[in-house]
Amino acid sequence: MKQKFVCIVVCMLVCAIIPSIQGTQHNEVNETTIAECQTGIMRSPGQILIDFDAQTAHGETGSLGVEWDGQYFWSTCRGLTTPPHKIFKWDISGNLLNTYNQPTQSSSWGMRDLAFDGTYLYAGSENGFWRIDPADGTTTLMFSNIAPMTLIRACEWVPSEGMFYTGSFSLGWFKFTPDGTTITPVTNPGLTGVYGMAYDDMNDTIWVFDQSPAIPNRCTFYEYDYHTGNLTGNSWLVPMLTGTTDQVAGGACFMTDCVSGKATLGGMAQGTPVDRIFVMELRDAVTNTPPDIPGAPTGPSSGVVGVSYDFIAQTTDPEGDDIYYWFDWDDGTNSGWLGPFASGTEATGSKAWTTAGSYNVTVKAKDAFDAESDFSPAHTITIVEGPSLEIGNITGGLFKIKTTIKNTGGGIANNINWSIKLTGGFILLGKETTGSILALNAGDEQEISSKAIIGLGKTVVTVSAECAESSATKDQDATVLLFLIKI
Repeated sequence: MKQKFVCIVVCMLVCAIIPSIQGTQHNEVNETTIAECQTGIMRSPGQILIDFDAQTAHGETGSLGVEWDGQYFWSTCRGLTTPPHKIFKWDISGNLLNTYNQPTQSSSWGMRDLAFDGTYLYAGSENGFWRIDPADGTTTLMFSNIAPMTLIRACEWVPSEGMFYTGSFSLGWFKFTPDGTTITPVTNPGLTGVYGMAYDDMNDTIWVFDQSPAIPNRCTFYEYDYHTGNLTGNSWLVPMLTGTTDQVAGGACFMTDCVSGKATLGGMAQGTPVDRIFVMELRDAVTNTPPDIPGAPTGPSSGVVGVSYDFIAQTTDPEGDDIYYWFDWDDGTNSGWLGPFASGTEATGSKAWTTAGSYNVTVKAKDAFDAESDFSPAHTITIVEGPSLEIGNITGGLFKIKTTIKNTGGGIANNINWSIKLTGGFILLGKETTGSILALNAGDEQEISSKAIIGLGKTVVTVSAECAESSATKDQDATVLLFLIKI
């Protein structure tokens, strides 16, 4: 009986001590989110490829953010044991390489989630937004007034927009420029435990690391389409990590160069008994390939100066991505990127040359992720000087107005339409005369005249001539005295 009593007492003491020990973990948790679970596809947990203790090596208990810079992991941590707050650098095996101090003004919890733009790391808090140089860990304050944001908790760089995205538990989401000059609200699709964000450059989406669905595992990734402001319906629940009895979402990162051949999601699990950095398989990392090289553009092989001509290009993208086209006109100008066009559909570029000569028109293509093809074979077009119409002296006389149309250009003017109009005065007969000239060789001229004119008063004579390549107009004051036109 005595032994049984002792066992009961020991069990009671153990039950009392364990919560006390676990209570020493300082995890930043939104306790109102423990029952949250979004609708959509809750996939089976992905395979954990990397999982290491991110606490014991430095002894602090408040690990928060994490990021991958292409070679090393970085994490932020609340400095409770040894102030100030810290930034840690880790190798892929979980060895702590360097420790850097955060700025003293980075708030009571310090920096939260980290982001990487390809050159620098970034992190924010209630009191500002900082850039971190991975070469030496030095920090630069980018801006301190974060309003209307309350806190920069989750943080990720979206290169296609040149802006950072942020969310904080159930608060509103924002996107902002690195210097904070532009801060714009964006749609929060209803998540209430947001802590980390990771940009998926393969899907052009953002994975949001959320503190759901429930104790003891509040580590779920939700895929967010930032173009529409909606969840895609894809989500991943992180499996319980090594030795962990309770884990809560912290910072997050997306990687295609951490584990060979794999697209992965990484994160900080604020855990009990220790915080852990993990990498979870998402899918195979298929390298994006550029569109196929387009064939030579199709279009006319000859033309004249000043006339616009259309050229057609077409190609396909191996992944079926939308395509943009860039025409080079071989005169120092180009079309710029035209598009997007669906893979396999035709695109048209238009060009009018200002100087005679032969031009080799080429085209290249890129996909929606900026992977470019080489230039196509050339299509040659020969541009010659076109016709140039000119109106000669306008003369009057009995009943008629006369003038000449000259072709002062370098090519034949075909199908010239001309008119002689009188505006003003009292014109009884011959107010407008029209006609056409079938062809006018370069350097030639042809006389035209009006119909019989009868009227009275001052008027303005307007002579116009137009062909496909050129046009000319000339005005002349005149006076009509019955059947005499005086210029």
